[in-house]
Amino acid sequence: MRRQRASYDYPEDFAGALIRFKEASGLSWGALARELGTSRLNLWRWRNGVRPNTDHLLALQHLARRLGLEHLLPTATLLGRA
Repeated sequence: MRRQRASYDYPEDFAGALIRFKEASGLSWGALARELGTSRLNLWRWRNGVRPNTDHLLALQHLARRLGLEHLLPTATLLGRA
């Protein structure tokens, strides 16, 4: 099965954007991790400079849309099949 590649416009302060999103969502770090299918450790890594993989970024973007908070996160554009 081939995965889709995506191009992201990362804000200079992705960690700050993630923190603002978490605060605006009202979710705990644990609940946010569960929603994204990842761990709290990965969320900690993302807040410390590691960028999420494509699947997690798409899940984050989807959750942001559901909560009406997409303006707080980077925009993803699918490039097609890899």
